[in-house]
Amino acid sequence: MGSTSLPALAASSPSPSPPVSSLDRQLLAAAHQGNLWEIATGRQAQSAATTACVKRVGATFVRDHRTLDAGVVKTAKQLGVALPSGQTAAQLKQTATLKSLAGTPAYDTAWLKAQYPAHTQTLALIDKEITSGTNPLVKSLAKSARPVVAHHTRMVNNGVCHA
Repeated sequence: MGSTSLPALAASSPSPSPPVSSLDRQLLAAAHQGNLWEIATGRQAQSAATTACVKRVGATFVRDHRTLDAGVVKTAKQLGVALPSGQTAAQLKQTATLKSLAGTPAYDTAWLKAQYPAHTQTLALIDKEITSGTNPLVKSLAKSARPVVAHHTRMVNNGVCHA
């Protein structure tokens, strides 16, 4: 009698969540930290840049990365993945370096040059997640972020502002 109730119990229990691989976790953590950095440097660019183009791109980055990060935070919470509480030490150092150039034409150039590799590295991680990630929620998040990050990459390509 007890053995017949086990299959019924198993059948009525919810299906387990798909596993979250180390790559899935890496994508969530890196995306969150990247979004925090993009929001901080985008806000900084709005006041520290000397050209309207960099100010506009900074505002676009703030808007888009806030939206992207909301998805990252929601997905991580759904999956029980803890996210870093802030930016990496390297990101904080880069933000401080940029701040030291605020209000000069050198700021605009340095800001654009910092944004390009940040976005190309993010694209590489997104592409890796799309092809090799295991969790469908994280893969979906990566697929939806890809066009936004690719557009941002084009906006700062070769250290030139393409608003």
